[in-house]
Amino acid sequence: MLVPTLEVQLYGAQQQSPSTFASTSSPARILATHLPHQLLADTVKPSDCRMVYVTRNPKDTLASFWQFVLKSRSYEEPWPLEVAVEKFSSGVVPFGPYYDHVLGYWKESLERPEKVFFITYEELKDDTRTHVKRLADFLGCPFNGDGEEEVLEEIVTGCSFEKLSNYEVNKSTEHSQWMKLPFSSFFRKGDVGDHRNYLSNEMVERIDTITAEKFHESGFMYGIN
Repeated sequence: MLVPTLEVQLYGAQQQSPSTFASTSSPARILATHLPHQLLADTVKPSDCRMVYVTRNPKDTLASFWQFVLKSRSYEEPWPLEVAVEKFSSGVVPFGPYYDHVLGYWKESLERPEKVFFITYEELKDDTRTHVKRLADFLGCPFNGDGEEEVLEEIVTGCSFEKLSNYEVNKSTEHSQWMKLPFSSFFRKGDVGDHRNYLSNEMVERIDTITAEKFHESGFMYGIN
């Protein structure tokens, strides 16, 4: 992975040498994390760091997570879909309950929009160029010079699911030294609405009911479609 993971490579059991992340003269660092904001707030609020948070429709998140578990070497037994639905609904999943996770960053983005960029996967898929421009503005490096449209197009194409998933390394069953997961497990379809191929009507209704309770009562109108 080009971007080190906070909870795995920096402070986890597979942490790497600090020198690995000090090879640039720039004071800026880019880190990835799956940690909920509730665990990071005391650290990031006093700092000048900016956070970019991407969330996904809960039903697609559930279906993707279940497929990930089926491929993963870190689980002794693959979960039946019914078990995955139960665990997701109960919030018994890695990095905590999905709804609390999303709401933590969403609320923070309302309070500190200059520091937290909140975006949904569906928005990115629907109009990638617009949201890449928004992200560039948020990070303080807008596209506003000669030739910037070409640069924007290059970034959008280079970061597309189609482009990244077709690299041989991302089709490989090999894994990194710090995470025993095949590289191929990180790329599947990337489709919006793929849960319809797996979840029954009863499962969809159950997730939608929980979503209405968790999200819509908080004013976050997302996840039921």
